[in-house]
Amino acid sequence: MKATYVAVAFLAVGLATGCSVVGLSPEQEAEAYLSRVAQAEAPWLAAIDRFDRTLSGSYSTRNAFLRGLKNAGLAEGAKDSHAAAGQLTAPDGLAADHEAWLEFRRSVDVLAPDLEQATAIGDVVTVLAARRALGEAEAEFLLAVSRKFCLHLAAVDPAEDCAPDDSLPGGEYGTAAYETLREYAIRVGPLFLTSSTLDQSQRTKYLAGVQPEIEVLLRDTGERLRRLTPPDEFAVDHEALLSYFDAQYQTAAAITVANAAGDDQGIVELYAESAQLFETLQQSLSEAVRPIVNPAF
Repeated sequence: MKATYVAVAFLAVGLATGCSVVGLSPEQEAEAYLSRVAQAEAPWLAAIDRFDRTLSGSYSTRNAFLRGLKNAGLAEGAKDSHAAAGQLTAPDGLAADHEAWLEFRRSVDVLAPDLEQATAIGDVVTVLAARRALGEAEAEFLLAVSRKFCLHLAAVDPAEDCAPDDSLPGGEYGTAAYETLREYAIRVGPLFLTSSTLDQSQRTKYLAGVQPEIEVLLRDTGERLRRLTPPDEFAVDHEALLSYFDAQYQTAAAITVANAAGDDQGIVELYAESAQLFETLQQSLSEAVRPIVNPAF
């Protein structure tokens, strides 16, 4: 499960100046536009990558940690990417994707300064909440755009975050299950953002904020899958998925209870149980169902 996306390499033709390229076919025009989208995203991607590497790193002092966060340049990266986005015009067929992208860029413009302000305050829980808001805006963006657009703003493996093509097995079931698991994976990613600098009281506050959302997402995903009717060849895999989401929901609810009780050892044990549930499911799924469950497993 990924929380950030990376841009693919840029096409060389006509990108440096940002001007229109004449004499291109509609397909070439679309490819040139999408590559310029990737180029426009580069400043923001670099800034958020610097921030996330700092967030997940280990530092000898709190001041060094906060200094690294402040030096990521989030507001500047957001401003530069939005300015570049405003210079582009989408070709026919990509107008809806373009508007979803601009909406994301507008959201980042609002949220990035909030994250920088939280960093200035020095409250790591507030920093994580602000970073989570950015991740949730990104999730809405990725879920809104077409596969063609998404492939140019894809996660590490585009097959995990973009709408499926026509090669999925299972017909309507395969597509519906894939989309359910894709949305789950994209939405759950921001909920697991954390920092090694959290002390016990901060971790308790952090978990109190994210656990209810995790519970709802696990419950709703399981319910969506339960409404699907698999072909006979996927019946066993489908039941395994239903059992997995039911068990993970129960585990998440137990973590919420343990956190409220200040039971750190209980939380550690429940996280281990959650990880074991994941590993068990991975081992039980058939090779035939892998393309369908790939977004989350």
